[in-house]
Amino acid sequence: RKLQPEEGGCGGSVAVLPLVLHADLLADQIRLDSNMPFIELQSNLPASSFSEEFVKKLSSCAAAALGKPAERMNVVVKPGLPMLIAGSSSSCVMLSVSAIGVTDTADKNKEHSAKLFEFLTRELGLTEERIVIVFHALQPHQVGKKGTVMSFL
Repeated sequence: RKLQPEEGGCGGSVAVLPLVLHADLLADQIRLDSNMPFIELQSNLPASSFSEEFVKKLSSCAAAALGKPAERMNVVVKPGLPMLIAGSSSSCVMLSVSAIGVTDTADKNKEHSAKLFEFLTRELGLTEERIVIVFHALQPHQVGKKGTVMSFL
């Protein structure tokens, strides 16, 4: 069965498969899903290229791509920066994606990359050559929240 993507998602369809999880695995998944991905977009494009609506769409797309709850996303957009990609100062974007448990393998990041590239090229009118994405695999002890770190929450 196919589901339509949520509004603001990256696009495409999702296959729904039956899944049986052991209680310990389910608890681990719930803990991972509650963690907060960090998305930072840096660009030499002007601030006018990044409306509040764009930031919300980027957040939704990244949440969908990473399989994280939208309400846990942390997004920062830094426009108007002096930047070079591949030696050129033409319009460009560098996207940093940091998360616990979902950016730790090449296979996962290949899937995330495809979804994020599709969104960025469509929304910003850039070619793939003018976009770079950097994935950072975070550990729970590297993210602070509520006066402690995620390891203890």
